[in-house]
Amino acid sequence: MTRLDDPQAADLAQLTRISLDTDNPICQVCGQPLHEGDDITAYAYRAAGEPAYAIGYIMCGSDVHEHPTVFTRGVREYVLTGHIGTCADVRTQSIIYVLLGPEAVVTSPTTSRELHVHPDTPTERLPTDTQQQEPTSLLTAIREHARSDGGTPQEESE
Repeated sequence: MTRLDDPQAADLAQLTRISLDTDNPICQVCGQPLHEGDDITAYAYRAAGEPAYAIGYIMCGSDVHEHPTVFTRGVREYVLTGHIGTCADVRTQSIIYVLLGPEAVVTSPTTSRELHVHPDTPTERLPTDTQQQEPTSLLTAIREHARSDGGTPQEESE
């Protein structure tokens, strides 16, 4: 039984059988086609104030590729492992691919860009580069690349 006062348990209940939002599931990293029953890693997100999660992308295997390392403030994010299932709609003669058996690997709350790696996750790999770098300001970029005579920097000849 899921405790509704436990936010993660409630989130995982909502993420079970969530649509993968694709008719042809493929790994976003290597392009390998994915099929019903295949293990996957999925990135799910929900913006603050939104009622439902969405799947941003999926990757093959049970966490065989590096997962996201940059998270966004104001968005509740999960990196999940699970497997692909299908739901059939007899009336429309269609199927949708869904996530089954989700287990949280990494969570990022809406209040920060920090991440929480779950200690009992099925993966031993930690995300790399967990701090999002601020973009270089235009003025800084110009100062770093401008020549003193006002021209553009030229590549050195070998």
